[in-house]
Amino acid sequence: MRKKFYLGAALAGSVGFALAANEAAASLAKPRPSITALRVEQPPVIDGVLDDGAWQKAPVAGDFVQEEPREGAPMTERTEFRVLYDARALYIGIWCYDSEPEKILARSMTRDDFPKEDDYIYIAIDTFLDRRNGYNFTINPNGLRYDALIHNNSHSSSNWDAIWECKSQISDKGWFSEIAIPFDSITFNPGNSTWGFNISRTIRRKNERGRWHSEGRHLSTSAMANAGEIRGLEGLDNITKWEVLPYGMGKYQYNHDTDDGNTLGDIGGDISYRLAPNLNASLSVNTDFAETEVDYRQLNFTRFSLQYPEKRDFFLKDSSVFKFGPPSRRRSRSQSSTPFFSRRIGLTDSGHPVPINLATKITGRVGKYNIGMIGAMIDEHDDIDSQNIFVTRISRDVLDQSSVGMINTIGDPNSDKNTYMIGTDFNYRTTKFLTDKTLRASVYTMANFDDDTDWSYAHGAGISYPNDLIDGGVSFYQVDEEFKPKLGYTRRTGIRRFGSSFSYRPRPENIEWLRKYHLSYRNSIYTTLDNDIESQRHSFYLPYLDFESGHDVYFLIEQEYDKPDRDFDVSGGGIVPAGEYWMTNYALDFDLKDSGLITGGFGYELGDWYHGEKQTAYFRLGFDPAKWLNTSLSYSINQFELPDTEFDAQIASGNIRINFTPDMGWSHLIQYDNVSESIGYNTRFFWEFKPGKKFYAVIRQNYGDEDHLFSLRESEFAIKALTTFRF
Repeated sequence: MRKKFYLGAALAGSVGFALAANEAAASLAKPRPSITALRVEQPPVIDGVLDDGAWQKAPVAGDFVQEEPREGAPMTERTEFRVLYDARALYIGIWCYDSEPEKILARSMTRDDFPKEDDYIYIAIDTFLDRRNGYNFTINPNGLRYDALIHNNSHSSSNWDAIWECKSQISDKGWFSEIAIPFDSITFNPGNSTWGFNISRTIRRKNERGRWHSEGRHLSTSAMANAGEIRGLEGLDNITKWEVLPYGMGKYQYNHDTDDGNTLGDIGGDISYRLAPNLNASLSVNTDFAETEVDYRQLNFTRFSLQYPEKRDFFLKDSSVFKFGPPSRRRSRSQSSTPFFSRRIGLTDSGHPVPINLATKITGRVGKYNIGMIGAMIDEHDDIDSQNIFVTRISRDVLDQSSVGMINTIGDPNSDKNTYMIGTDFNYRTTKFLTDKTLRASVYTMANFDDDTDWSYAHGAGISYPNDLIDGGVSFYQVDEEFKPKLGYTRRTGIRRFGSSFSYRPRPENIEWLRKYHLSYRNSIYTTLDNDIESQRHSFYLPYLDFESGHDVYFLIEQEYDKPDRDFDVSGGGIVPAGEYWMTNYALDFDLKDSGLITGGFGYELGDWYHGEKQTAYFRLGFDPAKWLNTSLSYSINQFELPDTEFDAQIASGNIRINFTPDMGWSHLIQYDNVSESIGYNTRFFWEFKPGKKFYAVIRQNYGDEDHLFSLRESEFAIKALTTFRF
């Protein structure tokens, strides 16, 4: 009876989604606004003052309307912008007027750190006017620079880095900024004089956000299908084709247990050639990642493996073209297997680096086709000969916002066996469902072959309705027992998964202190390939409250069923016997407002845990007393009470960033967990002394042995310098 109830609950979520899809539409899409860019012979000085004569001659745009809190109302503070260009770059000037300039929040200067706790401007540019893809440039009153790619109307690949300039100033009238984006840093069609464009402003102390062009708060500024336009971009034809990025690196490693030291030095670099306006070929020799940030530690309380994110620039650049299957918004819940996970290249399963002797990459677009190809030569290691691996991803734009594609991988970086994988997917998206709502759907299938298991398969499908008042969806996937792509990631095999979600998020107008609340239900049901239920989870948010002040709080009730078929170990020392378990858990989480001096949140969870009980307490706090000093601290403790033992698992991290300028910073990361009984320390100095010319100094240390937690065991010091030449 209990299983039937939860299967019925899953069906109810699906029915709720179907009902939501029939809600009436009240408004039509708004006409697109446009701004004409002014061509200049003398570019403006990028200093944030905006007193150059060219700015006074350029057409003015503005009239921002709110997304939050009052959709469609004018923003409470005036915003204007202008656009200039010459043969070298695009220039954007922004006037963010403020009636209380002393309350402007500007607490970060860190390059590539999204300033969500500050006032900021978010710019989206669609350089091919394909109404799908583009670039994001985000700035704050300190001149902070954050850049990212936009893939199919969604913010994506935030680790993409471009060479561009920004300077900002705060005055008694507000804050003002100038941006210069060299045409060599982006790709575009020289014959197209119109680009897609949108811009939004966030006033953090008011928890207010508004846009130049908005067709509904459920659409983000990165929705290029619903953006305005820049017009008048004529004569853009003097673009460089070659980009050379040489580097020099020195490294010293020391093992304090054995008193062994090792000094390394190397040179290498990347060479890129623009085959077409939006198609680049890259070659990387002696690929090096000495400056890459370390992974954040994780503790595993499940019987499945953990996944660590990719952080290496070579693989992150243009990585959005390799995305496969459902949109990333729900990837963690609706797709168990990823056909290509770039972290497999040049890293062992345990995370140790393996030299990449040579790597090539072709990425970009040709007409309606998106193309991504990677080839890499992995050095010999662990009695495995040198290996060649290949990845190919091709997709084609169809309909207004949809795509169909394929992916193929060949090779295994960690064995000499023959292996390859092929997959195909179709992703549908429209923002015109029921006139002005968003609807997404996806279907995909994959086949994998290796010498040991022959052919194995995985496939899935899903549909979602991600809108403001109602957000719902259903999904399904199946993964064969032996489906483990050697260049991908598979969390769970031999299963079928059924999932659904439904959220109702009204905005009560008669409660001044409450912006909106969520009543949500989510589920996931896993069965074996013989349709026996293996596990299931049902989550009820009753409710999730979003306050006008910016604080959030939610109360979660979650019931879970799991049936492990063998004993498994847990971080901290516990063992869970095979069997059937029903578990009920309760969680309370409180998030502080982003505009506060102290940000972050804290929470508490308690309930059943397999054959015992588990309690978790955690906090994550940020303290930014000045723009040149940003700090954060996180800690969690998990206490387990089992019939035969009691134990706890703790993990903590602290981060200090000293920002000398927006182009120079010094970060310190300390991590500890009581499972490994070790401390990791990483410090990283970064200086971009000229656009495209960078210097890094990195120190990594590991502490802790069986007797002394603060005993230094390993040290590594690395310096790296790289520069950029374009011609």
